[in-house]
Amino acid sequence: MLLKSDGYPTYHLANVIDDHFMKITHVIRGEEWLSSTPKHVLLYDAFGWERPVFAHLPLLLNPDKSKLSKRQGDVAVEDYKKKGFLKEALVNFVALLGWNAGDDRELFSLKEMEELFTLERVNKSGAVFNLEKLNWMNFEHLRMQSDADILVMIREELTRSEFSNGVYSDDYLVKIIHAMKERVNFAAEFLSKCPYFYTVPKEYEQSSIDKNWKPETPEQLRALAENFVKLENPDTHAFEQALADTATVLNVGKGKLIHPLRLAVSGVSSGPGMFDLLYILGRDEVLRRIETAIQKIKK
Repeated sequence: MLLKSDGYPTYHLANVIDDHFMKITHVIRGEEWLSSTPKHVLLYDAFGWERPVFAHLPLLLNPDKSKLSKRQGDVAVEDYKKKGFLKEALVNFVALLGWNAGDDRELFSLKEMEELFTLERVNKSGAVFNLEKLNWMNFEHLRMQSDADILVMIREELTRSEFSNGVYSDDYLVKIIHAMKERVNFAAEFLSKCPYFYTVPKEYEQSSIDKNWKPETPEQLRALAENFVKLENPDTHAFEQALADTATVLNVGKGKLIHPLRLAVSGVSSGPGMFDLLYILGRDEVLRRIETAIQKIKK
């Protein structure tokens, strides 16, 4: 049937006519359309039109090998873009679900895929949509981005965040990029995983207080602060040397200072390198946070 009872064309007729007048040369679609292809071929022949090249791609499958569908999770590109996945990672990931370049490589730029992709190397069997693999690819593609491109992403995230009223120089944000690039999967995590770069800690990790904040800690941190005050525009090495000198004078291991110091300036017990953290925040901000923590943390 080519026309419905109400006179409207069926999908098959409308599809063939649309494709012909749009001068479509290649029709590439999912394998579920295989059974419709003979109908479309007959229609092209009946009209005396040149057939396009038909190609059918394997289905994308859930981990349980069922067909990927909205009922079982996100399937639209927009869903993944909203979650922060890069276009480069999405295209790379989807391409490898049904195609390979003939080797074991997994990471490709858009230009490389454009140059290497051929329909002849498309697989015939369905491919499982592995979200962990997509997360890994996004991490790798994010690392490949230039500082300038990531800077644009961070600026966009800042406008939507609780830190939107803050003023951050490009130089400051680039330092954060260098410190956090190996620790994030998504651009939004340049904020969510290190909020202490944008605001003073409002609370302090209790497990770190229990483990690292001793009765003598305030006195030790104030001794450290006295050495930090003497530094002029300190870099990471200057901060590190000042901490080592303080530990020597106090006759304590450096860890006795590093762990409570990290807690004082960031509110948490993990993050980028301790001295990178101090360098990015700057001497004066570090001194303010040390004193604030001494006043707030009670054990």
